[in-house]
Amino acid sequence: MPRERCLEAGPSCLSLRECLALILGAGPPGTGCLGLAQKILTRPGEGLSHDEEARAFFTAMESCGRSHLIEISGLGPAGQAKILAAMEIGRRYSCFRNSRSKILNDRKGDHLPPSTAGLAVLALQRISDRARNDSHEWFGFVPVYTTGEVGQLCIVERGNRTHVNLDPVEIFARLLSLRPEGVFLIHNHPSGFSQPSAQDSELTLRIDSVTKVFGIHLLGHWIVSPHEESWISPPVLC
Repeated sequence: MPRERCLEAGPSCLSLRECLALILGAGPPGTGCLGLAQKILTRPGEGLSHDEEARAFFTAMESCGRSHLIEISGLGPAGQAKILAAMEIGRRYSCFRNSRSKILNDRKGDHLPPSTAGLAVLALQRISDRARNDSHEWFGFVPVYTTGEVGQLCIVERGNRTHVNLDPVEIFARLLSLRPEGVFLIHNHPSGFSQPSAQDSELTLRIDSVTKVFGIHLLGHWIVSPHEESWISPPVLC
Protein backbone atom coordinates (compact mmCIF):
# COMPACT_ATOMS: atom_id res chain seq x y z
CA MET A 1 0.00 0.00 0.00
CA PRO A 2 1.30 3.52 -0.79
CA ARG A 3 0.96 4.72 2.81
CA GLU A 4 3.08 1.91 4.25
CA ARG A 5 5.69 2.25 1.48
CA CYS A 6 5.85 6.00 2.07
CA LEU A 7 6.50 5.55 5.79
CA GLU A 8 8.97 2.68 5.38
CA ALA A 9 10.95 3.69 2.28
CA GLY A 10 10.22 7.40 2.05
CA PRO A 11 7.96 9.40 -0.27
CA SER A 12 10.49 9.45 -3.11
CA CYS A 13 9.64 5.81 -3.84
CA LEU A 14 6.04 6.72 -4.70
CA SER A 15 4.71 7.48 -8.15
CA LEU A 16 2.83 10.73 -8.72
CA ARG A 17 -0.38 8.70 -8.86
CA GLU A 18 0.35 7.22 -5.43
CA CYS A 19 1.20 10.66 -4.01
CA LEU A 20 -2.13 12.01 -5.21
CA ALA A 21 -3.93 8.96 -3.78
CA LEU A 22 -2.38 9.57 -0.36
CA ILE A 23 -3.37 13.23 -0.47
CA LEU A 24 -6.97 12.32 -1.38
CA GLY A 25 -7.23 9.58 1.22
CA ALA A 26 -10.39 8.11 -0.31
CA GLY A 27 -12.25 7.80 -3.58
CA PRO A 28 -15.66 6.83 -4.94
CA PRO A 29 -16.87 3.23 -4.43
CA GLY A 30 -15.42 0.93 -7.05
CA THR A 31 -12.73 3.47 -7.93
CA GLY A 32 -10.87 4.18 -4.71
CA CYS A 33 -8.23 6.83 -4.18
CA LEU A 34 -5.76 5.20 -6.60
CA GLY A 35 -8.35 5.04 -9.37
CA LEU A 36 -9.39 8.63 -8.73
CA ALA A 37 -5.76 9.73 -8.79
CA GLN A 38 -5.35 8.04 -12.17
CA LYS A 39 -8.41 9.89 -13.51
CA ILE A 40 -6.89 13.18 -12.38
CA LEU A 41 -3.64 12.43 -14.21
CA THR A 42 -5.30 10.98 -17.30
CA ARG A 43 -7.54 13.99 -17.93
CA PRO A 44 -4.74 16.23 -19.29
CA GLY A 45 -2.26 13.49 -20.17
CA GLU A 46 -4.10 10.47 -21.55
CA GLY A 47 -1.86 8.24 -23.65
CA LEU A 48 1.36 9.92 -22.54
CA SER A 49 4.36 8.41 -20.79
CA HIS A 50 4.56 8.78 -17.00
CA ASP A 51 6.97 11.73 -17.24
CA GLU A 52 4.88 13.48 -19.89
CA GLU A 53 1.71 12.71 -17.93
CA ALA A 54 3.19 14.42 -14.87
CA ARG A 55 4.25 17.40 -16.97
CA ALA A 56 0.75 17.71 -18.43
CA PHE A 57 -0.79 17.57 -14.94
CA PHE A 58 1.46 20.27 -13.49
CA THR A 59 1.00 22.45 -16.57
CA ALA A 60 -2.78 22.15 -16.28
CA MET A 61 -2.67 23.01 -12.57
CA GLU A 62 -0.46 26.05 -13.22
CA SER A 63 -2.65 27.45 -15.95
CA CYS A 64 -6.12 26.44 -14.75
CA GLY A 65 -5.92 25.70 -11.02
CA ARG A 66 -9.20 24.52 -9.55
CA SER A 67 -11.06 24.81 -12.87
CA HIS A 68 -8.96 21.87 -14.11
CA LEU A 69 -10.25 19.71 -11.24
CA ILE A 70 -13.93 20.66 -11.17
CA GLU A 71 -15.03 18.46 -14.09
CA ILE A 72 -13.38 15.25 -12.83
CA SER A 73 -16.16 12.91 -11.75
CA GLY A 74 -15.79 11.63 -8.22
CA LEU A 75 -13.58 14.53 -7.12
CA GLY A 76 -15.58 16.79 -4.84
CA PRO A 77 -14.70 20.13 -3.18
CA ALA A 78 -12.83 18.42 -0.31
CA GLY A 79 -10.54 16.53 -2.69
CA GLN A 80 -10.03 19.60 -4.86
CA ALA A 81 -9.02 21.64 -1.80
CA LYS A 82 -6.53 18.94 -0.72
CA ILE A 83 -4.81 18.95 -4.10
CA LEU A 84 -4.71 22.76 -4.27
CA ALA A 85 -3.25 22.92 -0.75
CA ALA A 86 -0.62 20.31 -1.66
CA MET A 87 0.37 22.35 -4.72
CA GLU A 88 0.70 25.46 -2.55
CA ILE A 89 2.87 23.60 -0.02
CA GLY A 90 5.11 22.51 -2.89
CA ARG A 91 5.36 26.07 -4.18
CA ARG A 92 6.23 27.45 -0.74
CA TYR A 93 8.82 24.74 -0.20
CA SER A 94 10.39 25.65 -3.53
CA CYS A 95 10.58 29.28 -2.36
CA PHE A 96 12.19 28.12 0.89
CA ARG A 97 14.79 26.04 -0.94
CA ASN A 98 15.61 28.88 -3.30
CA SER A 99 15.96 31.39 -0.47
CA ARG A 100 18.49 29.13 1.26
CA SER A 101 20.53 28.37 -1.84
CA LYS A 102 20.45 31.80 -3.46
CA ILE A 103 23.38 34.00 -2.48
CA LEU A 104 23.11 37.59 -3.59
CA ASN A 105 26.31 39.58 -3.34
CA ASP A 106 28.21 42.19 -5.30
CA ARG A 107 29.45 39.60 -7.77
CA LYS A 108 26.00 39.80 -9.40
CA GLY A 109 26.98 43.22 -10.63
CA ASP A 110 30.54 42.52 -11.73
CA HIS A 111 29.62 42.98 -15.41
CA LEU A 112 27.87 46.31 -14.78
CA PRO A 113 29.44 49.77 -14.72
CA PRO A 114 30.56 50.74 -11.17
CA SER A 115 28.05 53.61 -11.06
CA THR A 116 25.07 51.25 -11.36
CA ALA A 117 26.40 47.88 -10.19
CA GLY A 118 25.50 48.39 -6.53
CA LEU A 119 22.07 49.78 -7.39
CA ALA A 120 21.42 46.86 -9.75
CA VAL A 121 22.13 44.37 -6.95
CA LEU A 122 19.78 46.21 -4.61
CA ALA A 123 17.09 46.24 -7.29
CA LEU A 124 17.51 42.49 -7.75
CA GLN A 125 17.11 41.97 -4.02
CA ARG A 126 13.72 43.70 -4.17
CA ILE A 127 12.31 40.67 -6.04
CA SER A 128 10.71 38.27 -3.57
CA ASP A 129 10.90 34.50 -3.89
CA ARG A 130 7.15 34.48 -4.46
CA ALA A 131 7.57 36.80 -7.45
CA ARG A 132 10.48 34.73 -8.81
CA ASN A 133 8.41 31.54 -8.58
CA ASP A 134 5.22 33.02 -9.99
CA SER A 135 3.73 30.66 -12.59
CA HIS A 136 2.48 33.64 -14.62
CA GLU A 137 4.66 36.18 -16.39
CA TRP A 138 4.66 39.71 -14.96
CA PHE A 139 6.36 43.00 -15.80
CA GLY A 140 7.34 45.79 -13.44
CA PHE A 141 10.08 48.12 -12.33
CA VAL A 142 12.17 49.21 -9.35
CA PRO A 143 12.57 53.00 -9.01
CA VAL A 144 15.72 54.80 -7.88
CA TYR A 145 15.22 58.22 -6.30
CA THR A 146 17.41 61.34 -6.30
CA THR A 147 18.51 60.48 -2.74
CA GLY A 148 20.00 57.21 -4.02
CA GLU A 149 17.26 55.21 -2.31
CA VAL A 150 16.17 52.09 -4.21
CA GLY A 151 12.39 51.66 -4.05
CA GLN A 152 10.26 48.54 -3.96
CA LEU A 153 9.25 46.34 -6.88
CA CYS A 154 6.16 47.69 -8.62
CA ILE A 155 4.42 45.06 -10.80
CA VAL A 156 2.56 46.87 -13.57
CA GLU A 157 1.06 44.04 -15.62
CA ARG A 158 0.52 40.31 -15.08
CA GLY A 159 -0.13 37.86 -17.91
CA ASN A 160 -0.23 34.10 -18.39
CA ARG A 161 2.40 31.35 -18.40
CA THR A 162 4.11 32.46 -21.61
CA HIS A 163 3.67 36.20 -22.05
CA VAL A 164 2.32 39.44 -20.66
CA ASN A 165 0.46 42.08 -22.66
CA LEU A 166 2.21 45.27 -21.67
CA ASP A 167 0.56 48.67 -21.82
CA PRO A 168 3.34 51.34 -21.92
CA VAL A 169 0.85 53.93 -20.68
CA GLU A 170 0.53 52.02 -17.41
CA ILE A 171 4.31 51.93 -16.94
CA PHE A 172 4.77 55.63 -17.37
CA ALA A 173 1.67 56.53 -15.37
CA ARG A 174 3.21 54.69 -12.40
CA LEU A 175 6.69 56.10 -13.02
CA LEU A 176 5.53 59.69 -13.27
CA SER A 177 3.50 59.36 -10.09
CA LEU A 178 6.68 58.32 -8.22
CA ARG A 179 9.01 60.80 -10.00
CA PRO A 180 12.17 58.68 -9.72
CA GLU A 181 15.62 59.70 -10.95
CA GLY A 182 16.18 56.31 -12.55
CA VAL A 183 14.47 52.96 -13.03
CA PHE A 184 15.31 49.29 -13.45
CA LEU A 185 12.89 47.29 -15.58
CA ILE A 186 12.08 43.86 -14.13
CA HIS A 187 10.17 40.92 -15.50
CA ASN A 188 10.08 37.17 -15.01
CA HIS A 189 10.28 34.09 -17.20
CA PRO A 190 8.19 31.29 -15.61
CA SER A 191 9.83 28.81 -18.00
CA GLY A 192 12.93 28.81 -15.77
CA PHE A 193 15.23 30.24 -18.45
CA SER A 194 16.11 33.89 -18.00
CA GLN A 195 17.90 34.51 -21.30
CA PRO A 196 16.46 37.66 -22.92
CA SER A 197 14.50 37.28 -26.13
CA ALA A 198 14.67 39.62 -29.11
CA GLN A 199 11.36 41.08 -27.93
CA ASP A 200 12.85 41.76 -24.48
CA SER A 201 15.74 43.70 -26.01
CA GLU A 202 13.41 45.61 -28.33
CA LEU A 203 11.13 46.54 -25.44
CA THR A 204 14.14 47.84 -23.48
CA LEU A 205 15.05 50.11 -26.40
CA ARG A 206 11.49 51.40 -26.73
CA ILE A 207 11.11 52.20 -23.06
CA ASP A 208 14.56 53.82 -22.96
CA SER A 209 13.57 56.22 -25.74
CA VAL A 210 10.50 57.35 -23.79
CA THR A 211 12.14 57.61 -20.35
CA LYS A 212 14.64 60.06 -21.83
CA VAL A 213 11.76 62.36 -22.78
CA PHE A 214 10.65 62.49 -19.14
CA GLY A 215 14.18 62.89 -17.79
CA ILE A 216 14.23 59.43 -16.17
CA HIS A 217 17.38 57.32 -16.55
CA LEU A 218 16.80 53.71 -17.62
CA LEU A 219 19.49 51.90 -15.61
CA GLY A 220 18.97 48.40 -16.98
CA HIS A 221 16.58 45.48 -17.28
CA TRP A 222 16.62 42.37 -15.06
CA ILE A 223 14.97 39.16 -16.28
CA VAL A 224 14.47 36.63 -13.48
CA SER A 225 13.41 33.02 -13.15
CA PRO A 226 13.24 30.78 -10.06
CA HIS A 227 16.93 29.88 -10.26
CA GLU A 228 18.72 32.51 -12.35
CA GLU A 229 18.66 36.00 -13.73
CA SER A 230 19.90 37.78 -16.85
CA TRP A 231 20.74 41.41 -17.54
CA ILE A 232 20.03 43.74 -20.45
CA SER A 233 22.16 46.88 -20.40
CA PRO A 234 20.50 50.18 -21.30
CA PRO A 235 21.39 51.52 -24.77
CA VAL A 236 23.13 54.56 -23.27
CA LEU A 237 24.32 54.57 -19.68
CA CYS A 238 23.77 57.84 -17.87
